[in-house]
Amino acid sequence: MKPWTRWLGWLGLFGLGMLFLLVSRLPGEPEAEPPLLETRLLMGTLVSISTWGVEEKQAEAAMEQAFAEMSRIEGMMSRFIPTSPVSGLNDAPRGAFHTVPAELISVVSKGLEIGQLSGGAFDIGLGPLSDLWGFSREPPPETPPAPDALKKWREERDRTPGPGIELASDNRLRLTGPAIGLDLGGIAKGYAVERAMEMLRQAGVVNALINAGGDMRIAGSKGGKPWHIGLRDPRKPDGVVAVMDLTGSKALATSGDYERFFMADGVRYHHILDPKQGGSSRSGLMAVSIQAADSLTADALSTAVFVLGESAGLALLQQFPGCEALLIREDGQMVQTPGFVATRSKTP
Repeated sequence: MKPWTRWLGWLGLFGLGMLFLLVSRLPGEPEAEPPLLETRLLMGTLVSISTWGVEEKQAEAAMEQAFAEMSRIEGMMSRFIPTSPVSGLNDAPRGAFHTVPAELISVVSKGLEIGQLSGGAFDIGLGPLSDLWGFSREPPPETPPAPDALKKWREERDRTPGPGIELASDNRLRLTGPAIGLDLGGIAKGYAVERAMEMLRQAGVVNALINAGGDMRIAGSKGGKPWHIGLRDPRKPDGVVAVMDLTGSKALATSGDYERFFMADGVRYHHILDPKQGGSSRSGLMAVSIQAADSLTADALSTAVFVLGESAGLALLQQFPGCEALLIREDGQMVQTPGFVATRSKTP
């Protein structure tokens, strides 16, 4: 590995508001051979890929394929890339059907399904609302949007039936109102992580870990030992509230109010928006972590459960067998479903 990628990998794991921390080993555990690691900036975050147990040239080639796959998906599904099909759809007049890649249709279809099951808490049509809040802008916002602008969006959204996104045959879809714009930020990264892991598998990598901000994908182990993953304390950047020892094929995603936020007049405004209210979710939660079989599902459910809150969120989770959750309330108390693999911890 190149020296700069090792340094950048450290930054990616412990800087820029990342939601997971890699714990090198548990107390008393002997040193293990470190995995090979490379990090790049993709999809608005630092993405780190670690591999273990393969020769360095093979690992480098496999990681190159994985990063290329994520870049391809970003070029298709990002609303911030002017040449992407998503941008083209968002810029087009509303009401007409447009042909888009089948892969995009598949992700949109899954997003609409989870949106329906969550009663609209998960919404892939919030592009215009996200633009009003501007959490993806540089520099980031320091004040909420003007009340009149939010009121106008709310009125336009209320006039749009259903999700405002309609699918037709032959890979066509349309947006039906001015308040609707595709924003796949709550699902596309999970899909990209899943595809990246598939690229590693096809290249012969059995043991790997992908960390893309709030989305993580595990395969195999680290020399026969678990991958040790720390869940960051929502209010203490260097703190860890739980440690997960994971092996095999697992996905993990976290949504939290501490990833992108600003404070104004003592109020925390964060990027996880409640579609019904048009502002930052006030569900009583600071963070939601989901363990699932695939990254796309984990990614979307972490947002949906966060917006729904504890009671309705856990009820939604029951519709997804094999998915488990750890919720952190605003008072710091944690709620953990029986199958969620984690040990509560202090900073290692």
